[in-house]
Amino acid sequence: MPRLSSSVLDIFFMLLFLFLVAVLLRVDWIYYLIYVLGGIWLVSHWWIRRALDQLTVQRRMPTKAFSGETVTVELRIRNRSRLPIPCLLIRETVPMELQSGEPYRQVISLGSHAQARHRYRLHCRRRGYYPVGPVLFNSGDLFGFVDSAWQELAPQHITVYPKVLPLPDLGLPSRLPFGGVATRQRIFEDPARMAGVRPYTYGDSLRHIHWRASAHEDALLVKKYQPAIALNTAIILDLDRRAFPGRTLYGDSEWAIVVAASLAAYLSEQRQPVGLVTNGLDPLSGAEAITIPPRPGRGQLMSILEMLARIQVREAELPLDQWLVQRVARLEWGTSLLVVTPKLTGSGLRVLHGVYRRGLNVTALVCAQQADFRSVQKEGEALGIPVHRTLWEVDLASLAPADEVRRWPG
Repeated sequence: MPRLSSSVLDIFFMLLFLFLVAVLLRVDWIYYLIYVLGGIWLVSHWWIRRALDQLTVQRRMPTKAFSGETVTVELRIRNRSRLPIPCLLIRETVPMELQSGEPYRQVISLGSHAQARHRYRLHCRRRGYYPVGPVLFNSGDLFGFVDSAWQELAPQHITVYPKVLPLPDLGLPSRLPFGGVATRQRIFEDPARMAGVRPYTYGDSLRHIHWRASAHEDALLVKKYQPAIALNTAIILDLDRRAFPGRTLYGDSEWAIVVAASLAAYLSEQRQPVGLVTNGLDPLSGAEAITIPPRPGRGQLMSILEMLARIQVREAELPLDQWLVQRVARLEWGTSLLVVTPKLTGSGLRVLHGVYRRGLNVTALVCAQQADFRSVQKEGEALGIPVHRTLWEVDLASLAPADEVRRWPG
């Protein structure tokens, strides 16, 4: 409902003053002025309230976007009344992180049963979960007797996903390939690794027929695949505030989230089950420790990216080497563990070594400056834990094979 903010008392005292002047001076035209002003005020008051009660607003906008994208928001304002609205000021509430410098306001007039549109753009520079709105309105009559202000529509939210780097192949050295391990049991076959062809037998799926080879041999041939068992991959994201350097807290934490999002996107593209475990804070649910179990599919990737869009750094109760053991206790044997952390200590390496001895494939990615990184890396190699430094995009690219790195720009 609109909230009328006209100065009722001011107008009342003005009319009362004119009435006293007219009584004392006995001037007829002052009585006429009182009738005209009072009548105009009453009609304007009724007009604006009646028209604004029939005003409807609809906002159309995407609810998801990636960092760096620009999205368009459209406001549709419709006057369902027969009374026109002479002046309507539209002001949209937009977070600073999404503003582009252009004004998010417009002054329009709406005729009887008329409709207007107001479009503006949101520049998604940073990941996050942002409210857009509510939209604020100001209106009044032509004489300036009535001034109304109200808001319409509850705020809508847009999720800005973190930046995802195009990583064709991370090339991380490990005992096991990402998401798969060879096996001698033929009941587990990896369709991504072809081992040859064989004659067609009754019951074979038509999807496995090698049509080109069948046409060449003039006989139905079926593809043979290498045996493999699909294994899960869990990304461990350490967002403990105390682990990050104080001066570069924001930059290093954002980079750690970018690394985690890039790994999740790469694994999902390879159709591998991937999950997320982090000690960060989700401001939407209030959860201070998030676990997304490994699953395959694009829906799983979007769930991880949505969580990484909202997640925030916090001061965790337990450091990495203490809470990690509890979080990975239920992971299956052979799960690949990718630990993204700003700092790796000797105690943390020993904990990772214990996880490694339980049958998990562990790789550590340090995403911030660490003075003793070389010694930690050597100690990790001795314990069977590959440790890599990933400070910026160029450092992450260096983890790929040499032929892949040469194809990357820069």
